[in-house]
Amino acid sequence: MPKYIEEPLDKAHNRKNFDCGNEELNTFLRCYAGQSHKKGTAKTYLTLDKETKKIIGFYSITLTSIEYNQIPKSFQKGLSRHQVPLFILARLGVDVSEQNKGIGGVLLYKAIERCIKVSEEVGGIGLLIEAKDDDVAKWYSKFGAISLPDKPLSLILPFSTIKNIK
Repeated sequence: MPKYIEEPLDKAHNRKNFDCGNEELNTFLRCYAGQSHKKGTAKTYLTLDKETKKIIGFYSITLTSIEYNQIPKSFQKGLSRHQVPLFILARLGVDVSEQNKGIGGVLLYKAIERCIKVSEEVGGIGLLIEAKDDDVAKWYSKFGAISLPDKPLSLILPFSTIKNIK
């Protein structure tokens, strides 16, 4: 039986004690994620301990598009030369008590899975990630994310790459 469950953010979730070690992410989850979720500007999903309901981690996703010429050349083939629809991984955090256990990768995969499902209905070719620093960008690159030309901290994780892994 799984130890964790995933739920969409709800005002009943206790966000006060979540600490991922990054104050910007902590503040987002505590103060802004609820409003963004409610207004539909970004949707946040929580991974909870099944028994205690403690927030183990979270991710937020939303939509965007970028110019065709910003897409890495290896993924331009077959795309129209207009705006390219993408999802954004707006935020992802894992509580310090659960870090280095592979949960971040699981959260990333869950976000990708959710975006792929939606993309089958409305379109979208991948997940855009704005890494906070080089170490974070390297972490995402382990999952197949590729830096955008001239923007090493902006990465795209094409769904075609992920679908081939499944």
